[in-house]
This record gives sequence, C-alpha cells and structure tokens, in this order.
Amino acid sequence: MKRKASLFPVLIWFAALSAIGTLMHIDLIDAHNYPEQLKSHHQIVTHSAPAPYQYRILQPAIVETILTLSKSEVGTHAYRSIFRGSYAISRFLAIFTTFVAIFLSIRLIGSGTGAVFAATTLAAFLPFTYRYYFYQPTSVLEMAFFGLGLLAIITRTPFVLLPLVAVGTLNRETMCFIPFAYFLYCLPKLKGTEWVWLVVSALVWILMFCGLRMLWPATHDLLNIQHYIARNLTLSRGNIDLLVMISPLIIVLFGARQIPTPYLRLALCSVPWLIIHFLTSIWYEIRYYLPMLIWLLPALVFIFSAESATREDFLGAIHKTPPQ
Repeated sequence: MKRKASLFPVLIWFAALSAIGTLMHIDLIDAHNYPEQLKSHHQIVTHSAPAPYQYRILQPAIVETILTLSKSEVGTHAYRSIFRGSYAISRFLAIFTTFVAIFLSIRLIGSGTGAVFAATTLAAFLPFTYRYYFYQPTSVLEMAFFGLGLLAIITRTPFVLLPLVAVGTLNRETMCFIPFAYFLYCLPKLKGTEWVWLVVSALVWILMFCGLRMLWPATHDLLNIQHYIARNLTLSRGNIDLLVMISPLIIVLFGARQIPTPYLRLALCSVPWLIIHFLTSIWYEIRYYLPMLIWLLPALVFIFSAESATREDFLGAIHKTPPQ
C-alpha cells in the first residue's frame, strides 16, 4: 500500500511533464506546419512518401483510422482538430510511457529519488529535439519503445523484446538495437531462453525490415554514405547543437570506472548508434538521440551516486575530526 501511495505523486509529476512537452510541441511545431504535416501524413498512408518515411506507418495509420472513423471532411475545422489532437494524444502517451518505464527501471538499480531525477532530466532535454523538422511523429514513439526496452533489459524479461521489435519496426527501423542492447547488457551470463528470444526477435526484425521494403520498394538509394559524410563533416549550427545531446556520453566516458560493467556496455551502445547516424542521415537532427539518452541514464545514475557517496564520506570525516 505504501508503494502505491508513493507512486501516485510521481505519476502526476510525469503526467504534468508529458503535458508540458506535448503543449510545447504544439506551440513550436504543430501550430505553424499543419499544411505540410497533412501532406506528409497523406503521402505515408497512401504509400507515396519518399523512403524511408514510407516504411514508418504505425502512427500515421492510427491517426488515419481515427480520422476515417470520425467521418470528418478534409479542410474542415473538425478534421484539423482531430488530426492535431490525435497526434498530440499519441505524443503525450509516448512521453508519459517513457518516463514511467525509465522510473521503474532506474528504481530497481538505485533510489526512487534518483529514478525521478533521471526521468525529469530526459524531460529537460526533450524540447531540444523539436529542432530541424516540421513533421516527424516517429521519434517520440521510438523513444517510448526504447524506454520499454530498457525496462525489459533491467528486469531481464526477454519475451518483451518480440512485441517491441515487431510493432516498433512499423514505426522506425532502429528497433534492432533493442535486442542488441539486451545482448550486450546480459553478457556473458545469457541464459538459454534469453538466446531463443534474442534470435527470434532478430529474425522478426529482419522479416519486418525486408518485408516492408519488398511491399513498398524504395524510389532511390537509401545508403548514399558519401553524401551524408560530406554533409555531416560541414561545420554548422546543427553540429554545435548536437553537443548538447551527446554531452551525457562525455560524462559517462570520464566516469567509466564508477559504472558497473553491464551498465557501461549498455551506455556504449551509443557509439555504434552515433556512427550509423553519421553515415546514413543528417546526424545533427537531434531527435535521433533520444534512445541514446535512455541508454546513458543508468550509467549517469551510478556516476552521480558514487560522487554523492564520496561527498558524504568526506563531510562525515570532517565532522568527526576533533577541533584543534
């Protein structure tokens, strides 16, 4: 009973943060880009969007179903309100789910206070990711899948990987990193059943990834690596902004000795994540790094816990020192 009572104000806090994050997105993005958003939405649901967006069907399909059921006509105020409201509710639920999953995960390895602080820290970073796009519904939903992935990793419940990968790949192809992170975290003590779920999840991801591309073939080369390297090597304001998102990784690298090995391996998933986005995308679109922040949070908790313990020992030694 005490745990339930203490959890309620935490959930209220997360709901408030999620509402604020959603309202900020409405004010900064949605309120100014409705025509462009509607065009991109219709391209995705009619499978005419440029790759890879045509494969990221999950949230647009849900919103389109709601619009169809509402029987509202395009161009009306009702249609616009349902369109924006559906995406806003989805964003709120994704943010809230992420915060709760992070809280439950971090609480298992640290204190409840540290868990609240970790989720709140992610909330503080979230508005930075609203830069450089006018319509990108996949990133916040991707964050929620990775938040639930973290909970599956910390609790070692490998069967959860399968639905996360199967459903999440309809949102973004990066879901292959969830079983990869599970694999790194649990080494070298992976159980037989965990191996089975990892292999099945990997096969499902391959099936989903290839199946979507066979169903809706790409209209151009998705791996123009030379183009992206040249673009990303150009000094720009975007690359400077990126430093904000990778700053937690810098802290982890400096405090690596204070981090238990499984959580350090989990945090180091950020390295291949950075490399892949450098080679295959305009990497300064900082929304890409929300999953990376989730991997880094457990490591940061250990670093700051160690610093706090050292400080307490130091202060305790001072207080015990007799006056001269």
